[in-house]
Amino acid sequence: MNIMKQIFNIIILTLTLALSACNEWLDINPALEIREEESFSTEQGFQDLLVGAYIRMASSSLYGLNTTVVLPEMITQHWTVRAGTSNELLTSLTGFDYTSSVSKSLLETTWLAYYKTISNLNSLLAHIDEKKALFTDGNYELIKGEAIGLRAFLHLEILRFWSPVTSQINLDDKAIPYVKTVTKDPNELLTRTYREVLDNIINELDQAEALLADDPILTYTNTQLNAPGTLQGSDLTINDFHYFRQVRFNYYAVKAAKARYYLFINNINGIGDTKSLAARYALEVIEAQNSDGSLKFTLGNESEAGYGRLTFPTEHVFAVNNSLATTTLKAAFFEYTTAFTQDKTKLATAYESALHPLDIRYRDQRLWENKTIPLVGDFNYFRKFNDTETTAEADMPLMRLSEMYFIAVECGRPDLFRTFRIARNMDSSIDDTLIDEDAIKERLEKEYRKEFYGEGQMYFFYKRLNYTKFTWPAALSFSWENLLLPLPDSQLLFEI
Repeated sequence: MNIMKQIFNIIILTLTLALSACNEWLDINPALEIREEESFSTEQGFQDLLVGAYIRMASSSLYGLNTTVVLPEMITQHWTVRAGTSNELLTSLTGFDYTSSVSKSLLETTWLAYYKTISNLNSLLAHIDEKKALFTDGNYELIKGEAIGLRAFLHLEILRFWSPVTSQINLDDKAIPYVKTVTKDPNELLTRTYREVLDNIINELDQAEALLADDPILTYTNTQLNAPGTLQGSDLTINDFHYFRQVRFNYYAVKAAKARYYLFINNINGIGDTKSLAARYALEVIEAQNSDGSLKFTLGNESEAGYGRLTFPTEHVFAVNNSLATTTLKAAFFEYTTAFTQDKTKLATAYESALHPLDIRYRDQRLWENKTIPLVGDFNYFRKFNDTETTAEADMPLMRLSEMYFIAVECGRPDLFRTFRIARNMDSSIDDTLIDEDAIKERLEKEYRKEFYGEGQMYFFYKRLNYTKFTWPAALSFSWENLLLPLPDSQLLFEI
């Protein structure tokens, strides 16, 4: 009887937790019901809803902190903390422990933040066609294109985080939910197969590309679009919504997302070689031109390096703007008592400072600045996201031109590495070293670390290529399972 009672209690507890988890999932829908008439009665309402999705993406729950600076960077061992202090989350993630309370909380928060953002987009997309007559100046296509492209992009990001290494993926395995409606139907929130998810992603990126065929970024330069009021006499001056395309999911963001998508799926069982497609879309971004023949996006160089420019804004294909960046990043980089740091000697090795002493990212303590703290000693500050000494740069890049170069190099165009190398002012002795796939992979491992330190891309490089050891900051061997993030409890309980 006692055993039966225990089993009964366990069942009741499991169902209670599952119901709670389902409620969390079902409650991620934005609280728009009471404002629906207002939100969808004007073009401005649709604009506000789309901007709200970008604001959520820039928050600390996503790209403002968790999915750039914290989760992927901790797993790849990029951070340490001041001697004599500790960080429980850092300890857990550098040890690949995803079962600790802090790890589970982070994964849960991140997962739900992604799907809350998607739900915002779904609300917009559910109503925009019936309200098409409200829109002017091509904004129907622009807003719908951004929203549907963002939905695909965010699902791809979730998939990259929560999938195993790609060589372990089978197309008919369960992956993640692909949510395209605002719904309280639990069946709509169940995980789908990789085949279903991948098909949805590329289909929606294709739709976004078609809708964004008249994106202002194709007509005007980024310099013009980043300076409202300078386009006197053009229709753009009367529509502020057309400015600042680099912090919107623009036409070239679709191309960059496709390059990332095709590189990601290349090693999946049952899918052929997709490197040529990855290279094709990367090159479309690299070679994009303005009407005068100048390049749309340019690699950062010596003249652009410094405070507020170490993410190289001229390279931003897609970034999110966070007006609260200083608050979001303060504990991580501005306060020595809590800030993430790294050993100077190890960093000199990572940046190959003996071989490349003039590398614009590392020279003159630009990226890492060592300071003496009274009564404490030396502390090495990470300066990539600094705007000034005490404030953070608002734009967090999600896709940059340098990534497109790396994709092209990996996918058959190693000659392009020289262009990148010259822009970063590295030594020319490495120009003829990319002689085979192993040499390319070895060089790209170094460059992903240097280039995207703090941005989270190193994790995806290791995961995509099934690395089972790190050589930096110290030798560390592990299993591919150590790079596999478990689905959050809310989703696991929801699936029972």
